[in-house]
Amino acid sequence: MKSDMDTNRPAKPERWMLYGANGYTGRLIAAEACRRGLRPVLAGRNAEAIETLAAELGCDCRTFNLTSHESIVHALRDVSVLLHCAGPFSSTAAAMAAACIDAGTHYMDITGEIPVLESLYLLHADAVAAGITMIPGSGFDVVPTDCLALSLKEDLPDATELRIAFAGKLAQSPGTWRATLEAIPRCGAIRRNGELTTVPHAWRAERIRFFDGMKSTMTIPWGDLSSAWRSTSIPNIVVYGGVSKASIVLMQMMRGAVCALMANSFVHRTVRAAVSLFVRGPGEEHRNSAVYHIRADVWNARGDHLSRHLETPEGYACTVRTTLEILRALLAGEVPPGVWTPAQAMGSAFIYGLPGFRLVECEDEARVRSSEYAFDT
Repeated sequence: MKSDMDTNRPAKPERWMLYGANGYTGRLIAAEACRRGLRPVLAGRNAEAIETLAAELGCDCRTFNLTSHESIVHALRDVSVLLHCAGPFSSTAAAMAAACIDAGTHYMDITGEIPVLESLYLLHADAVAAGITMIPGSGFDVVPTDCLALSLKEDLPDATELRIAFAGKLAQSPGTWRATLEAIPRCGAIRRNGELTTVPHAWRAERIRFFDGMKSTMTIPWGDLSSAWRSTSIPNIVVYGGVSKASIVLMQMMRGAVCALMANSFVHRTVRAAVSLFVRGPGEEHRNSAVYHIRADVWNARGDHLSRHLETPEGYACTVRTTLEILRALLAGEVPPGVWTPAQAMGSAFIYGLPGFRLVECEDEARVRSSEYAFDT
């Protein structure tokens, strides 16, 4: 998209802020941005951590929390783009998005949390009125899958069903784990007839053919249930994550107990504390060597089918590349005001132009299911 809309707001310098810069993903983005000559204003709530990182990278810094709307707006006074990386976004995104609207600052984040995406998309009219662009979900979830989904919709415009599946050697940062813990009590989800629908965790299990072979997968409440719906309007969407058969069976046996436990505030706080103490996120070797496999399929009411397979870098490496490229587009004024998914803002082919992402030819198989598991349970 190219913006041709002028606003009454005075132009801001091409200064951008990275909030949550001292977190796992924030540090990766900050380091790569500086390597590319993009110097962010580093920001967050922990003054000591932010100032130390700023001194290390040679960046300006600001420290503020998200409890005062006025203080956030003031901190954004001379910032043209905010990249928000401080999760869980269920606790932080609303305050930051509201401040960006009042400050006239473009907004990006790396959330994959369905309720957060749903709430931010509702701000489209406010963003247009403020003359700002908002692109939530600018990382691994949801950029590659969003682009695949839109490209398939463009090739099969009357598609009524979308299935997204991914697999790979996954490793999560502390922030991702905290977001996962927030989501567990909400159970699973699918998009059915255009509506988000609650289902049990591991509601369905499938054996799906990826380009490197058949893999066991189960349904997961992934952000694409929100973003892909907005990008494509396909009414029925299911997302699968690759896991072991044992993990699927265990989740189906224990999902009720797990949801109940994580809904208990004491248990939730205890597990969060353990994550903060013991989880460090994937190391450099893993980020540089791991690859993820994504498959997306669409069907229309007549049964016509299209499939597309994508190989991507490891998830956090992917997030660094996609966020910085989307940031470049916002700084250049290439996306009009409003709230957009990554594929809407950058186009369905966006992901194919980035290093480390490639479409892969694969033997077509519309749907393969194993009789070893129970489905639709």
